[in-house]
Amino acid sequence: MLLSLSIRNIALMDQMQVEFSSGLHVLTGETGAGKSILVDAVVLLLGGRAQKELIRKGEEKARVEGLFDVSDCPAVQKMLKEQELDEGSELILSREITAQGRSSCRVNGTLMPLSQYQQFAALLMDIHGQHEHQSLMDEKRHLGMLDATGDDAHRQLMAAVQQDYAAWRDVKRRLDQLQKQSAQAGERMELLRIRQKELKGAKLTAGEEDDLARERDRFRHAEKIENGLREAFESVYDGGAPAVEALRTAIDALRPIENLDERYAALLARLDGAYYEVEDIGLTLRDMLSHLDSDPDRLEQVQARLDLIRRLSRKYGGASTGEMIEKLKEIERELAGFESLDDDIDEAARQEKALGAQYQRSAQALTASRQKLARKFEADMETQLRDLNMAGTRFQVSLTPCPPGALGSETAAFLIAPNRGEELQPLSKIASGGELSRLMLAIKSVAAQREGVPSMIFDEIDTGISGKAAQVVGEKMAAIAREHQVLCVTHLQQIAALADHHYLVEKYFDGQRTHTRLTPLTGEARVNEIARMLGGDPESARSHAREMLRR
Repeated sequence: MLLSLSIRNIALMDQMQVEFSSGLHVLTGETGAGKSILVDAVVLLLGGRAQKELIRKGEEKARVEGLFDVSDCPAVQKMLKEQELDEGSELILSREITAQGRSSCRVNGTLMPLSQYQQFAALLMDIHGQHEHQSLMDEKRHLGMLDATGDDAHRQLMAAVQQDYAAWRDVKRRLDQLQKQSAQAGERMELLRIRQKELKGAKLTAGEEDDLARERDRFRHAEKIENGLREAFESVYDGGAPAVEALRTAIDALRPIENLDERYAALLARLDGAYYEVEDIGLTLRDMLSHLDSDPDRLEQVQARLDLIRRLSRKYGGASTGEMIEKLKEIERELAGFESLDDDIDEAARQEKALGAQYQRSAQALTASRQKLARKFEADMETQLRDLNMAGTRFQVSLTPCPPGALGSETAAFLIAPNRGEELQPLSKIASGGELSRLMLAIKSVAAQREGVPSMIFDEIDTGISGKAAQVVGEKMAAIAREHQVLCVTHLQQIAALADHHYLVEKYFDGQRTHTRLTPLTGEARVNEIARMLGGDPESARSHAREMLRR
């Protein structure tokens, strides 16, 4: 139950604090006084759209805060404990918006995301907007209205259907994708096998193109290489005065004097090392000369291999041999995947069948629950409509099969016959504005009979009604208020006279700016306001107002 509402800088309301209690609260006032703004502030508090246009002109931010008694709201208490926000029997919702378009939400002073904040708000208040009864004209919303009257078991069935449908839908999508892949697999596999054969047949080795290029260059410059090697060999090891012999002569010359001076011994050691190094170079040159290969057939083979590698490289985007080897592995992995595609399709088809059957079971259980709920809803609605001066009206819920979905496998449409002897017809085609208002109030009354939100707001539910109909609508709201806190914005004196608490919404000018204020009415002040709503001769209206309040 809402205990207090604090509003700051919203439209014409610079600062307002209102206390509430149980029972029926009505808000009245001249057109344009700001009654709808007050409702907009409550909508904002409950997580509605944060429109910066709500901020009072000249201000940087606006704030609305509500204090609620949640001692009789076990669902809210459970959420508070889960979020570690439990602070006894009271809860504070607060919402702030800035001129820059930012907004913040807090529960008991703790900042939280809007979606989570809205979960708390949805359990605290239900708002019937000024034109919400027009939603009855949209048959797509009838199923939700029917489901809203269900109990916890019904809501659990709805959740199961939604969960089972999501699982079934996901596996159906996967099966469709696999089947599409299978349809395209033939052409793709043929291409992959051609590439596999081509790359596998090439027997590539990582980096071999570099080795082949060097071997080809040796063949191309074979004569030049041979001449260089031979000349170097003859200078070092073979011929008239090779370097090896010259070093041997120098060593022999220093040997007799090596002990006479350490410098001579050092030179001898260096010459000795050079001799063996040059001798080894000579032997290496001789080996290179003996192994020179000038086979033209081999050159042709090397060039052909290089041509093959370069052709494949161009085909695969300039890839190196190492990259083409990796490409072959990818192709073979993809081919292996295609080979297991049939198994994947069989498994997905099995899952789709099983999950589809599970969904059907859940949907059938929900259908049965809705059928039972519809019969009770029909009886409850006809009872409520009798109370709302629509005696004799027949009301029926038509459940029609539809393609499977997250909401189940049927749609709902409300049918009525307002007069005895008439056939049932879609509500959206024959209901008048006044009938729509009373039908919506009847639906809210039925929903209020089950455990639900403790507070309800009706914003001008009296649209299109007057006279006796207005009286019965007021009595119906008063009846709801015996079980739920009700706040009602109204233009009808019949409803205002039935209130447990009456507030006047009015504008005033302080010499600089216009403001809106909310004033609790009692005694003669309340008589005067109801008299204003009645109109006509003031004294006669006041007398009528007193009589209405007395009754």
